[in-house]
Amino acid sequence: MMQENTMYLTQLLVGKSNRYKNENMTPRVKALLDQISSGKLQTDMARVLHHIKNKPYTTLTELERKLNMKHQTASARVSDLLDLGLIEEQGTKKSHHSFQTYFKFQPSISKQEYNARKRKKTKYQHWLKKGLSQFEEFINPSLKHELSQTK
Repeated sequence: MMQENTMYLTQLLVGKSNRYKNENMTPRVKALLDQISSGKLQTDMARVLHHIKNKPYTTLTELERKLNMKHQTASARVSDLLDLGLIEEQGTKKSHHSFQTYFKFQPSISKQEYNARKRKKTKYQHWLKKGLSQFEEFINPSLKHELSQTK
């Protein structure tokens, strides 16, 4: 037991531990993290995550430039990673005439799960607000009333 703990701590310090193995981790997140740990970045999402993980406080503009991606592609992959909770927004900076958001990797699985749940709830509330007003004629009145109570 002592030898296993020592080996684990050594691997952790050297960076060879696969600390991302967790029964609660979705297959999508596990596959993404496996790509990064193996160095075989097969998807745009893996490339974006790898860059943010290695260069914390990266902006969308930097991702576009460094990874040679179109704005729409980089933005969509950042949104996907935010949905999964793997990255977090870490403030903004003023750049020319607009603000740039910084992103950083979130290594804690529990915080990833919290971030993903929080983002999903925010998206739901946005959809609910927009949906109830924009698609009012398509929503059953009793369902509309029930949905308006969940805000």
